[in-house]
Order: sequence, then structure tokens, then C-alpha cells
Amino acid sequence: MKLKKIALGTAALALFACGDAQKPVTQIAAVSPNSTDDQKFAYMLGAQFGLQNFSNLPWQTGEGIDEDVVVQAFHDALGNLTDSTVKLQLTHDSLAVVSRRIQNNMRDRYFKTQPDSNMIKNMDEKQIRAYVDSVRKAQPVTAAPEVKNEKVTLPADPSEQQKFSYLVGVQFGNQFYNIGRQFQTDFDGDYFVLGLRDAGKKVRDSSFVMVLPDDSLKAVGDRYNEKMKTIREEMIKKQQAEEEKLKAEVASLRGDTLINGMPAKMNFKVKTTGITVKGEDLSAFAGKPLLMFYFSATCGHCAHAAPQILEIAKEFAQKGLTTVSVASGGNNKPGIRRFIDDAKFDETVSVVWDEARQFGELYSDGYVPKVYLVNPDGSYKQYAAFESEKETLKKEIAELLQGKNVEWKIEVKKPAEDAAPAPEVKKDVKKAEAKPVKAKK
Repeated sequence: MKLKKIALGTAALALFACGDAQKPVTQIAAVSPNSTDDQKFAYMLGAQFGLQNFSNLPWQTGEGIDEDVVVQAFHDALGNLTDSTVKLQLTHDSLAVVSRRIQNNMRDRYFKTQPDSNMIKNMDEKQIRAYVDSVRKAQPVTAAPEVKNEKVTLPADPSEQQKFSYLVGVQFGNQFYNIGRQFQTDFDGDYFVLGLRDAGKKVRDSSFVMVLPDDSLKAVGDRYNEKMKTIREEMIKKQQAEEEKLKAEVASLRGDTLINGMPAKMNFKVKTTGITVKGEDLSAFAGKPLLMFYFSATCGHCAHAAPQILEIAKEFAQKGLTTVSVASGGNNKPGIRRFIDDAKFDETVSVVWDEARQFGELYSDGYVPKVYLVNPDGSYKQYAAFESEKETLKKEIAELLQGKNVEWKIEVKKPAEDAAPAPEVKKDVKKAEAKPVKAKK
């Protein structure tokens, strides 16, 4: 679920960074002419995120933002993303509830500012803008609490304002982390917080002077836009080389193919990295009635399907079914571990990681989740629409365990004999341009 309408991402609160709520935060970051570009860029991101969201979100949502909670949540989100042992204080479900509530508030408040059709007939564009602005300013906004520059421990029953502010900060942390990954750099979160705090001061007092003026912030942004353009060009070249290498690696693993081009059998020599089991490939699962679940740790549909896969695995385990979940190559171990914990996978479901991307290259079209039921001889059936095919899957698992192999009847549409060939379309191939680095509203 994407929450861009509210801020910039999703995650949740980690306990480890809360500390003593009465102890002031020690500010160690300071921007000066001698600061590195990475430090200035982190400051710039914090300033942009703060100026845009601290200014706009209160009148859009009706909620004043608790800056201290936002900063705490930012630090908590970074910790949660980089340490798989960090436990969350607010669940993803709780944050999703907050997100839905806020989005509903935003929608309701927006429609209240719009003149009805009869009014519009008698108003020009300038008058409409004036009307919208006046109604917007008249709508109530919960006042933001005083900024104390303190660490925050959320109470057992946080206020709605605290939950919302926390959600905003978590989103900041997620986006900051992802930007760092894009630049292949671990940006210092303290400089982001410094920019965020300065932005808050600027919003509260327009006479406040930021450490870096607008022209300096723009100059830093321009340099990093160029840097991102270079990184993307290098990544495209690297990706193309890796794809060619991967195709060569799996060529010998493909074997006979089905009518849709996929391998006719599951090759258990495909490389995998063990997560809950040891092994360098899938050999341990060969020759058994097998249920396979291919997922991504960042996929909401996968997260919804996972507990159902566990339920099916438990139902048929005593009857001889083996279940293995394969995490897609784009994941990382901390993310996979969090997914396993959230899904409550136990020893009934073995988990491996397609780190070498061989499984995905052979048996997936890039979409997840995918479910496979595999016969002892390696032939299999793929269930691409698990939710709608779940009952069929369970029926065919029962039949497989009774000795009847599952069959994958693939239908391929053939073009009509008298159909004209598709016209050739010539395209101008242009290099992808890097988008400006800036915070989203």
C-alpha cells in the first residue's frame, strides 16, 4: 500500500531508540562551509521534507504535526530498516489504520473547499481560488504541541496526533534510507534531522534564516542530480551485463520447455541461499510432493498470502507435503527475516532466498506472489492467482498426496490465420534523464 498522499513511505516505531523522554537530544551535526557534500545533501533533504510537509500537511489533514515525534520516528525507522532484531512499538496494521483515517480526512477537507456547480457558474478563476483559500483557512486544525527537542517514548495509548506525526516521521526515515541506497551512500541521519528542525523553525517563524540558503541548497541538489544521472547510467550498463550473465548461467538448467517457454520441470540444482535451512540449492526438496511459495518481502499481496500458505502447509504436512518459500532476488536478509516473523512461519515452512536470481529467471515473470505445486518427478503447476485458486490448490494437493500427479494445462492463444501482422513501430531511443531530487508532497 502506497501512502504518498500523506508523506513519503511506510514502516513502524522501534523501541531501541526511545530512551528517556525527559533527556534532551544531543545535537552533534552542524553544517558549515567545510561540511561534506553528503552532509549538505542530507541537510537539504531534511529541509525540503520539513518545509513542504510541515507547511502543507496541517491544513490538508487538520492535524498539527508533533515535530519531536516526527524526529523520533525518523530515527526509529532507520534503526528498523538496518537492524532485523529491532522490535516495533507500533504495528504496520496500526499505521495503516492511521493512514486510512488521515487520507479520509484529507479527502473530506478537500471537497469542503470546492465550490458547488451553481457557484462556479458565477465565478471566474481568480474568485474560485479566493473562495478555496478562504474556506481552507477557516477549517479547524489541531494545534501542534510545543517543540521541546526531546526524545519521545509513545504512551501505551498514543493520541491520534502522535500516531499521525509518528507515521510522517517513519515515512521520512524510509524515504531517506531509500535515497541513500539509490546513491549507494549511507547518508548521516543527524544532518537530515538538523535540516528538518530548521525547516520547522522556518515554518513557525518566517524570519528564521536556514543554515544553508536557498541558492546553496539548489546548488547541492543540482550536483546530486548529475551524480544520480551518472549512477543510473552505470547501473543500466551493469544490469544489462548481469542479465546476460544470468541467462548464460540458467541455460543449462532450463531443460525441456513448456509451450509458454518455461521449464517443463523444477530443476533442484537452482542456486539458493538458506535462510531457515542450510544448503546452496534446492536439492533437499527434490523427489517429494512439494508446495512452493515465491514471494517478495516488500509485497503487500505476498504478506496477505503468507499466513494462508502456512495454514495450508500445516494442514497437509502430516500427510506428506513439504513446503518451501523462496524469497525473490531483490530482497535482503533483514527484510526476509521480518517477513518470516510477520507471517509467523515455523518449521513447517522452509525459507530460502533466490539471491542468485536463477529461480526467478526460470520460473517467474517478475510478478509475485506465485505458488507452485510440484510432483515428485519435478513436473509442476503454477498458480499465478493464489487467492482465486486457493480451493483448487488444496483439492489438487490432496490428490497429489494420494498419488495423482498435478497437471498444468496451459492455454496459449494463437493468432488468427488471416490476421495481419502488427505494424512495425520505430522508436527514438533516448537516454533516461535523472529526475530532480526533491521531496514529495
